This record gives sequence, structure tokens and C-alpha cells, in this order.
Amino acid sequence: MFKKLLQHKTFAVMVITCAGMGLSLLVRAFLIPTRFGFSGKADELTTALTIVLVVDTIVREGAKFSLVPLFVTREKELTHTEYRRFTNNLLFFLLGVGFTICVLIELLAPWITAGLLRKLTIDFQRAAGLLRRLAPLIIFGCGSTVLGAFLNSQQRFKTVALRNALPTGAAAVVFFLLWDTQNLENYVAVAYTGGFIAYFGWLCIGVYQTGHRYEVTGISLDTLHALKNSVTLPTLGFAIRQITNRLLIEVYLVSQFGQGVITLYKSAFQIFSALQTLIGISIATTGLPDMAADDAEKNKRKLGQTLNRNARTTIIIGFLATLFMLIFHEKISWFIYGRSERSSAVVELIGQLLFWLSAGMLFSCLIPVLNAGLYAQKAYRSIFANMVTMALLNFLIAYGLIKTWWILGVSLSVSITALLAVGNLTYLLRRTRVSWFY
Repeated sequence: MFKKLLQHKTFAVMVITCAGMGLSLLVRAFLIPTRFGFSGKADELTTALTIVLVVDTIVREGAKFSLVPLFVTREKELTHTEYRRFTNNLLFFLLGVGFTICVLIELLAPWITAGLLRKLTIDFQRAAGLLRRLAPLIIFGCGSTVLGAFLNSQQRFKTVALRNALPTGAAAVVFFLLWDTQNLENYVAVAYTGGFIAYFGWLCIGVYQTGHRYEVTGISLDTLHALKNSVTLPTLGFAIRQITNRLLIEVYLVSQFGQGVITLYKSAFQIFSALQTLIGISIATTGLPDMAADDAEKNKRKLGQTLNRNARTTIIIGFLATLFMLIFHEKISWFIYGRSERSSAVVELIGQLLFWLSAGMLFSCLIPVLNAGLYAQKAYRSIFANMVTMALLNFLIAYGLIKTWWILGVSLSVSITALLAVGNLTYLLRRTRVSWFY
């Protein structure tokens, strides 16, 4: 019965996540390059989106998996009133963090865009303007992180799973309604921010329906101490990994090949990333609360069995997805991009990028699932060490391969790093006396 319930939860989350990923692909992998071409303007919008979504991902992924075990533990330890106050403390503190980051980006936008895109001949003022229009979404992204982790700890996964659907859905509507409008990129940026606001409101309603009541509170020393112990290292690790992978490699290194290449690479990467998120993140998210409960009971064996079940599900689905992408990568590229007015060489290059990204998809899907086993045990030092090590390796491998393999070396480095990460995570899990080979 429990197994069927887990599978049901995972399937529901995957269906909702799939819809969100489909919209994300529609906007970032199809509508942006179709409307703006592989041009400087497309690179400006893609880079601005990448910067704010990297910040959002750092906060979300760094805190989300850390906060779920914290919520599970504190709910058992605190009274109802104390637990409500603790949740509100976290919410308003993260909103304050998001506001601070937003202000910094607003002030530093010209220098950020100029530093990352200095090798391109683009309109840096327009790029900075796009970044400023997108920056406010970070405030609501930070607030959504706390609310989403709270709902995940209550195993209300379907409410949280709409995260990818609302912002990209709003952007897609703007594209279709204002396709021929001048300065369309500005409206798309505003739509993304509006989508994050709508998602934050949706989560506020979902949390309220659980019986939680909001009240403005100051941050307590106990809450700060809990955040320091549970969130600091994972968030710092995600920051290093995301800045290295998403900005230094996928923007700074890739930009040396000329205008439009950033958008071209992202067009392939978004397809790969959507599948990796759909499989790996969905399974990791639904499995984490149960593993956190197993760890709270000091039951390593049961935690390992849950991890094994999640890993086996990931391997089966991930293997099929990998096989599908390796066989049909070229047809997928032609199906998505072949009907537009683009050269066959560009379409074929996107297909080749997909092939080398997909070579390691199974391992990329396993990474968040195995990471969840460490998060459940609050093994934050191990999580941090793995993220930093893999970020450094990915940069070195990409930098080495890019000299001979051009942009294909960047995609191949992703697959190689994923394989190494799975091996390292297996070792780190064994150090905690947990194995996923049951």
C-alpha cells in the first residue's frame, strides 16, 4: 500500500512538473530563438533570465531540501504556536533576503551584464534594463522557497509543483498576444516577474489551507541558529555550483563563440534540463520527507531502503529517457527547430549538443535523488563538498574540452561530471552508513 501511495504521489508531481517543463521549453527553447533568432537580443534576454533564475535556484535548491528535514523535526519538537511562529520567522526573513538581493542586482545590473557579455557586441543598456525588470522575482522566489518547503514537509507536493508552470505560462501568453510588438522582450521580463508573484500567492493560499496563520514577527536567535546549521553550507554550495555552471561556463565561456551561441546552447540545454528535472527532482522531492522521518527515528536501514526504491525508479525511467534521447536527438532538434527559417547546420548542431548532454542523463537524474539521502541525514558538509568539487571539475573539463571540441565540449563536460558526481555521492552516503544498493 505504501509503495502504491509513493508511486501515486511521484506520478502526480511528475505530471504537473511535466506541464511546467513543457511551458519552460516552449518559452526558452522555442519562442525566444524563434521570435528573436540566434541574435544579440536573444542573448540579452537569455542571459538576464539566466542570472535571476540562477539566484532563485541557489536560494530554492540550497534551502528547499535543507528546510524540509528542519520542518519535519521542528513540527515534532515545538508546540503548535511555537511552530507557527518559527514558520513565519523563516518566511519574513527569506523575503528580506530576497529584497536585499533584488536591490543589489538593480544597482549592479550594468556591471553584471557587461562583465558576462563583454565579448559580444550588444546593447548593454538594454541588457541591464531586462535584468532590472526581472530582479523583483527574486523576492517572491525566496518567499516561495519557505512556503514550498513547508508544504513539501506536509507532503502536499502537487501545490508546490506548479512553480515552473506559472512564470513560463505567463511569458508564453505574452509571446502569443504581443508577438509583433516592439520591445517584446520587456513585456516577457515583466510577465516572468508577474508569474512568480502569482505562484507566491498560490502557495500562500495553500499554506493557509493547512491551518497556518500568518503574522509579522521578528527573526529569533533560535531561527537564525537553525538556518545557520541547516541552510548555510548547502546554499553556499549551490551558489558556487550555479555561478560556475550557469554563468561562467554557459554564458561567459560560450559567449566567446559569437552572438547567438548562448541562446543556441541554452536551446539544447533546456530540453535536457527539463527531462532531468522531471525525473530526478520529482522523485527526490517526494522521497525526502519519508527519508527525513526515517532519520529522525535513527533507522538507517529503512532510510537506505527508501533511497534504494527511489534510485531504482530513477534508473528505470532515466535509462529509458537516455535511450530515447540518444536515438532521437536529431529528429527532436529538427521537429522543434527545423520548421523555422534556420540553416540546417544550426539545427544539426543543436541535435549534437542534445546527444552529448543526454549521454549522461541517467547520472544527472540520479544526482538529486542521492543528494536527498544526504539532506535527510542533515549531512550538509558532505553536500557542500560534493557541489564544490563537481563545480570545479565541470569548469576544468569544459575549459579543456572547449579548446578541441568547441561548444560540444561544454555539453560533454556535463555528462562526464554527472558520472563522477554519482560515484562521489555513493561514497559520501556510505560514509554515513547508508547504501542505495539494497
